[in-house]
Amino acid sequence: MIPTIRLSLLLAASLSWCAGPLVSAEIIPPANLFRDQQFLRDFVGSYGFLSDVEPKVSSAEQSLLATVRGSFEQGKFAEAERQLTDFIRQVEKPSDPATPVAEISPAMVFVLGNLYFQADRPDEARRAFQEAIRRFPRFRRAHTNLAYLHVSQNRLDEALPMLQKSIELGETSPRVFGLLGYVHLSRKNSLAAENAYRYAMLTDPQSKDWKIGLAQALTAQEKHAEAASLLGSLIEENPNDRQLWLLQTNAWMAMERKDRAILNLETLRVKGIADEANLNLLGNLHLDAGEPQLALLAYLAATEKAQSLDVNRALKCARILNDYGFPEKAATLVQAIRTKLGANPPADVATSLLLTEVRISQQLGNSNETSRLLAKLLELNPANPEVLLETARHKDNLAREETDDAARANLVAEARTHYQLAAKHDATAYAANLALGQLLVRERRYPDALTHLQAALQLKKSDNLEQYVSRVRRAADRQEDKLKK
Repeated sequence: MIPTIRLSLLLAASLSWCAGPLVSAEIIPPANLFRDQQFLRDFVGSYGFLSDVEPKVSSAEQSLLATVRGSFEQGKFAEAERQLTDFIRQVEKPSDPATPVAEISPAMVFVLGNLYFQADRPDEARRAFQEAIRRFPRFRRAHTNLAYLHVSQNRLDEALPMLQKSIELGETSPRVFGLLGYVHLSRKNSLAAENAYRYAMLTDPQSKDWKIGLAQALTAQEKHAEAASLLGSLIEENPNDRQLWLLQTNAWMAMERKDRAILNLETLRVKGIADEANLNLLGNLHLDAGEPQLALLAYLAATEKAQSLDVNRALKCARILNDYGFPEKAATLVQAIRTKLGANPPADVATSLLLTEVRISQQLGNSNETSRLLAKLLELNPANPEVLLETARHKDNLAREETDDAARANLVAEARTHYQLAAKHDATAYAANLALGQLLVRERRYPDALTHLQAALQLKKSDNLEQYVSRVRRAADRQEDKLKK
């Protein structure tokens, strides 16, 4: 007799099924960097021009800049822009024919670019900064502010050379180095990002943005312990910042410190700031730690928390509970999902719910309930490949327990038919061919079994399955030899 192959279910790997990523894999940009009041004051008012790296201004321009600054400090931005553009027009195209045409300082173009940027007119701002640089190539602040503009629009490839040129011309501000770190991190140059963020923190040690950036740069280099420590200090300063807790949780998970990850997620749950995905992951971790009741409570909290329930994710959590050997708790979770969805879920959702309940009833060994659920499924969605596969498995299981030969033969025939139908669908072809091959092996129909087992092997390579197919092939050869004699 050929032994039935057992392909192990990797339950640990399935833990990721019902919990999305803790934090988006995207790099976290500095928060509100270009709209905070200090930045606006520094940015729009940045015209205390320096020799060598910034152009000179005439006495008339100095007077006008003082007026513009006064308008800006009173919040009269449109008035400041009007004053500046009127001045430029009168210098370059004077209305009085007796007034000679002159060229304004690149500094005036630069300040106009600042005002455009503040007014959220980035295209005009970019042209102004570029013109200021064209007229005065060593214009450090123009390079700096053009870099800011590019970063604000996520044009990081264009921002990088501007930041580098600004630093080459002597810029040392923490903002420039912090943004340089952000650009390098986004370009996956984590070591350069770490160095830039560290420099930014030297002169601005209180900045949350640069600390978060450094933590991400450390994580990208798999320096998880250092990242977790830095995030711990940030959490002490910002105990209700969910993002920080999750970043640190990622670090704990990378270090296999699941106990610390659980502590973080439980803290978020108690604070009321854990979302559905966080709670699902908490359930996974509790289940992995051998605490099914705590896992169920976390999954139930995730279901309750969801404003728009991710049904597929929630049902996968129920399947994990079931696969771990806790079908009663899985049933409790499915009932909570049904309550959340209401009386009339969409047809596809109803099918998924019933399929999950089929697997739970199978785990509980309740054949009558399994038959009832499958009858509903066949009525609701008879062509669904998963429904066909589960029906085949149920008939197969009933056949193994049936003692009456005629009844058992009918059940085997029904199972075989449903397996064949399921094998025609990509989603269930592997499982259906494998199960049908095993059924035929039990029926000692080795040549027929071999056809389906080889089809399964082509769909998914496995050493265990390959060895099993070899044993069945030998049995088929022996059977054919006997028939020839």
